[in-house]
Amino acid sequence: MKKLLALTSAITALLTPISAFAADATIDIIAPELGYKNLGAFVTNLITISFSIAVLAVLIMLIWGSFEWITSGGDKEAVGNARNRIINALIGIAVLSIAFALATVGAQILGFPDITTEGLPIPAPPTT
Repeated sequence: MKKLLALTSAITALLTPISAFAADATIDIIAPELGYKNLGAFVTNLITISFSIAVLAVLIMLIWGSFEWITSGGDKEAVGNARNRIINALIGIAVLSIAFALATVGAQILGFPDITTEGLPIPAPPTT
């Protein structure tokens, strides 16, 4: 009898509708006065800054390797180190070029415009 009473009270508790007093569903979203107005502009600027910093790093490594080669004074080990630095810098610029091409092609496949000039078209919140 106790099991039947427990079962019926559990079923009754689970099937009884519970009132929910929810608040008004309208939310006002105000655009910020400073900073980015949408996420697309932020992502575009982040990608552009990342590629710019990477290209500067590659150019600095290339110049550093060239300077080491010139100042090696015929030392085989110093020339080898300079050659390796230059080769690594050239590999780095090739990797950056491939990454930029993949990002551009991927954006075109997904239907985005040119991401380097127009930015990613991520919708902004509605303004009231």
